[in-house]
This record gives sequence, structure tokens and C-alpha cells, in this order.
Amino acid sequence: MATMGRVQVGKPAPAFNKVAVVDGKFKEISLSAYTDSNHWLILVFFPKAWSFICPTEIKAFSARLEEFIYSRSCAVVFASTDNEHCLKAWNATDEMEGGLGGVHVPLVSDCNRQMSRDYGVLLEDEGVAQRALFIIDPKGKVRNITVNDADVGRSVGEAQRVLDALMFKDEFGEGCPIDWKKGDTGIDIKGPTKIEGPIEIPEVQAKKSWSDWARPKLTRAWSGASMTSTVSNAAAPVRPAYSRGHSHSGLGSGNHSPLISPGKRSSHAIGGFEQQMAEAMEQQRMENMQAMYQNQSVGVAN
Repeated sequence: MATMGRVQVGKPAPAFNKVAVVDGKFKEISLSAYTDSNHWLILVFFPKAWSFICPTEIKAFSARLEEFIYSRSCAVVFASTDNEHCLKAWNATDEMEGGLGGVHVPLVSDCNRQMSRDYGVLLEDEGVAQRALFIIDPKGKVRNITVNDADVGRSVGEAQRVLDALMFKDEFGEGCPIDWKKGDTGIDIKGPTKIEGPIEIPEVQAKKSWSDWARPKLTRAWSGASMTSTVSNAAAPVRPAYSRGHSHSGLGSGNHSPLISPGKRSSHAIGGFEQQMAEAMEQQRMENMQAMYQNQSVGVAN
């Protein structure tokens, strides 16, 4: 498992001194060789030689190497945990046979894996480096870090875009918005912060509790002033023609319904709030039934 904890953007890049294959020859290469020459450095780790994705990246960066060196004063270096002889043979082999066909970017050998470990990209179990890219400025500070899935190659154009943005920021002191590219304008990031007063927090009304919600309903039910009963009493009730001696439980005469027990008629005598609520709900149902019968009586009389 690899960790990026040792290297952070804005912090010094780990120094290294390694052997690299440069144009078919073994050369000594170090971080200080580039920073002392006031060069930027794009350090590209790749998993292994003689593979599938890696040669496509190396050949693409090598084909546009002059755009980095002469237009941006930036060197591009590739590094893997392969030994230098493996890298030399791979570079010398024709592309049709799986080789690189003679690229010009330096191929650094990190066969002891120390460089990959220092940069936090070594997969210890596999002994190979992750597909990681670091942009290091002339002061030796890490300015950008990207890590790709092992099977997903990087983009030369995106590396150039980020490099251009970093150089623009250092030169003009302006920020670069999303998708910024060379030639675009930047954003002033040094202007004073204008404070326009304290934050205004809107008042939020607290939600009613269950008892606050139920209390007016209970009061209305106990007083006999429910909306349903008020509406039903407004109409002159007429006893249905088919009732003939039946009072329909006294709903039209104001007598108490036999569905309500005498013990429930005196709600103030009941000791629990839940019982009072149950009585009120039952009384409300009876009032609704009374209103229904009264409305039916009016319809029959008409």
C-alpha cells in the first residue's frame, strides 16, 4: 500500500541521486541538477518497463519534449523500479517488438525503490511505483501531485496546462480559474476582503408540541363548540318520516348517546391526559354522526 503522507504540495520535494538512461547512455541524475539550473521538473513515475500503458505515455511526452524544455524551461523525467540495464534494453528495442524505439526523455532506475518510497508512491507488496506525476518548481517545492489508476494513462496536454497555470501564478500573482489555459486572464487573489457586517440569522419558529396542538381541540370538544356541530345546528332538524318512534339514540334530542358511558361524560373527573384525549375524540365522532343524521332528516323533510 502506498501513501502520499511524506510529500505534500508546497513542501520541498525529496532529493534524489540516481542512474538514468539518457539517449542510450547511463547518466547520473539528481533533483539539484535541475533546481540549480532554475528549471522546473515534471517527475513521472510508471509501474514497469515492457508493459502496455507505460510506453504510450513515455513516447507521447518524448515527442513533445521540446515544448517543455524550450518553451517552459521544464525537464521531464520518467522513473520506475526497473534496473538501468532493463531500461536501456527497452529503450533500444524497436517499437514493433515492444520497445520504445529510442526516446529522449531520461529513464531513471530506482531499483532499490528508495526514491519511490520517499515520494510515497511505492506499492510495497508489488515492488512497483504507482502511476504518479509530480510538478516541482525551480525552488525544489512540490506544486502539483496526480496519481492515476495503474491502467489509465496521463495527458501531456493537461500536464502542460497545469504547468502553465503554476508559472502564470508565480509571474503575475493571480489565480487561475477552472479550465484556465495559457493566454487566459487570471483572477486577482490579493484584493482586500470587504466585510459588510455580521451575518443575519433568520428567526426560526419552534414546532408546536403535541400537547400544544391538541389543547385547543380538547377545549373546543369539551365546550361543545365544534365546527361540525355548529354547522349542523344552523339547519332546522326535521325528524325523518321513517323514524316512527325511534329516536336514533337521541341524537336529535340532545340526550346523551348510549355509546358514551356515564363515566366518560364527566371528562374533568378523568385523571390521565390520554384518557381525556380519547374521550374528546369519541365525543367528536358522535357529534359528526349527529350532524350526519340531522342533514339526512332535512333531506327527507324536503
